Amino acid sequence: MNKLYATLIFLMTIQMAVSQNATEAKIYQNYPIGMQMLQGGYLLQTTNSTIDGAITIPNRDIDINAHIGYVRYANFFNLAGKTAGVQVMLPYVNIDADILGYNANKSGMGDIMVVLGTNIIGGDALSFPQFLQTKKQLALAWSLAVTMPTGSYSDSQLLNPGGNRWQFKPEIALTVPVDNWDFEAYLNAKFFTRNNALPNLLPSGTPSVLEQKAFYGLTLHAVYNFNQKFWISADAAGRVGGETKKDGIAQEDSQSVAGVGGTFNYSPSLFHQFGINYITAAGGNDYAPNGSLFTVKYTYVFGGGMKKTMLALKNQNQNNQ
Repeated sequence: MNKLYATLIFLMTIQMAVSQNATEAKIYQNYPIGMQMLQGGYLLQTTNSTIDGAITIPNRDIDINAHIGYVRYANFFNLAGKTAGVQVMLPYVNIDADILGYNANKSGMGDIMVVLGTNIIGGDALSFPQFLQTKKQLALAWSLAVTMPTGSYSDSQLLNPGGNRWQFKPEIALTVPVDNWDFEAYLNAKFFTRNNALPNLLPSGTPSVLEQKAFYGLTLHAVYNFNQKFWISADAAGRVGGETKKDGIAQEDSQSVAGVGGTFNYSPSLFHQFGINYITAAGGNDYAPNGSLFTVKYTYVFGGGMKKTMLALKNQNQNNQ
């Protein structure tokens, strides 16, 4: 039972709204095939950038607060003998901004994100009973997050819950367990398609064409597992790149930014999990996004024969007594 709780206390991450481009701790650890998750969460983001942190407005008189609620579904399955997972996330965004002394507000659906990933080293595809008897091991995994331009967007409004462009974020992750610790390192890149309808800052201006170079990032986690139900993580992340072109003219606004934060996770039972995460900008150049991101989330875990296995274990323990 101790192994059961120690390996299943996890929470999925929301990747679309973190200004520092940080993927949360523990999401690349192995899961039994057939397991499913349904998650709901709330994020409060303070920044001077777009919701995904990709484009900043470098002015001290820019203050943007984004309230983001989301639902997320994940399913894990066998792919060529390794555990693979697919996730779908649907956000709703409310943006409240003070821009050069003027207040503006906009609400609407955000862009849908789909994530596919699988293990490369470690992470063998296991049934739930097999999973309970397998020790945690070194793992190398990859994922691809695709953000689709499905959110609310208008080329006549400066504030938009949607981004009006595709985003692709490949990531490779190394997890090294050492006693009660998990050390994790994630390397990622983020690519953008063109936005042909960028709102103009001037009321009478026509929409512009936006192009943006890729970001390249690194995320580090040092996770300490106190017991079967509770773990915390010290988090650090950084990224560079992202220079934009507006109507073919380079804006010379490449970013370099670093962020630090922490994660708290608690699981009162196998099927229910709660998490809190906070990350804030710790340094960067003039074009780096500032502010912070605070996240609260709840996850319900089910499927994969979990209830049936738990019932069998309970009956076995009663018979042994």
